[in-house]
Amino acid sequence: MASHRVGSLAERLITMHSFRNDYMEGAHPRVMDALVRTNAEQQIGYTEDPWCMKARTAIRRAIVDSDSKGALRKANIAGAALQVEFVCGGTMANLLCIGAALRPWECVIAAPDAHINVHETGAIEGTGHKVLTTNDADGVLTVQGIDAVMRAHEHGRNHHMVKPRMLYLSIATEFGAVFTAKQLSDLRSYADKNDLLIFIDGARLACGLASEECDLTLADVCAAADAFTVGGTKNGALFGEAIVIRNPAIQRDFKYYMKQRGAILAKGRLLGVQFATLFDTAGTAAGIEEAQGDEAMYFSMGRHSVEAAARLKDVLVRHGYDTFASNSSTNQLFLLLDNDTADDFIRAFDADLTARPDAAHTIVRMTCSWATTQSDIDEVDRMLAGATNEA
Repeated sequence: MASHRVGSLAERLITMHSFRNDYMEGAHPRVMDALVRTNAEQQIGYTEDPWCMKARTAIRRAIVDSDSKGALRKANIAGAALQVEFVCGGTMANLLCIGAALRPWECVIAAPDAHINVHETGAIEGTGHKVLTTNDADGVLTVQGIDAVMRAHEHGRNHHMVKPRMLYLSIATEFGAVFTAKQLSDLRSYADKNDLLIFIDGARLACGLASEECDLTLADVCAAADAFTVGGTKNGALFGEAIVIRNPAIQRDFKYYMKQRGAILAKGRLLGVQFATLFDTAGTAAGIEEAQGDEAMYFSMGRHSVEAAARLKDVLVRHGYDTFASNSSTNQLFLLLDNDTADDFIRAFDADLTARPDAAHTIVRMTCSWATTQSDIDEVDRMLAGATNEA
């Protein structure tokens, strides 16, 4: 674990790319151009406009077109039957999907590091639903972890306790991990046997699907989940998340629940324009070098973010910063550093302080996005080289 001081270089730095998170920038130029181009249009409100309809169609088509393994057919899912809605942010999307699906006495099971458990200010509990946590690491929910919680709550057969009813997982997880098709299939099988719903938080779905360790398709995600989200805020949109619901019981009256929670944007076409652009524009047409085939730019941007993080990791390791707190294969890197070096990284690179596992060490996160350039990574390389020379 290297501990060269980079703080002195940071103090001399005029500008530096921030690696704090993947939503520091606004929108991809293609998305911003579309918003500007359609700005003067008059459209009906509340996501009932033609742009939102177009975006819904594009997302459904992307799900169906990705079904190379027949996951939708096996689960008897028709693309046209999928309900697609749009909201402004991830916490609102999670709150809506969980709150609409559960009865007042029902609860959701999640990993300890799950976003709904640590970074949503009790939003789920605020709807009246308890979050029960497993002992699973890196946010990767397992059948074993879930079963331990189910047994502790007598598999929902004790009316003196909350009743487990939903599994929450995210792709990618808070620590950059992903699920395999086998893991997701096992979770679905367990859920079906135990009368549990599955909700998948896709705030970083594009990055999760782009990971070399992920063998999932968008169709696989849809087949495994009763509802899931397609994150735009952290993947090139100015703001916004799409909610995809395949379970008819959750679809029923969902928009009533959205309205009651203040989640339907009056100028909803702003969301439709963005998601229509993200899914109707090819990555190659958007000038994204990492684009593969005719994939939508939504997926190409996730690929760019992940590949940028891999190059950044190579730079860090080459300079001796080779101890990581998680085996992230997506766009987030979690460095385990001594406290002084961590403070330097936070000042120099605007890295995010994630946790302090003990008195002497700090975990910092460095995140790449659709906007991270090679010159941003090269600048880190130069600064670390300078720190080594000064040491």
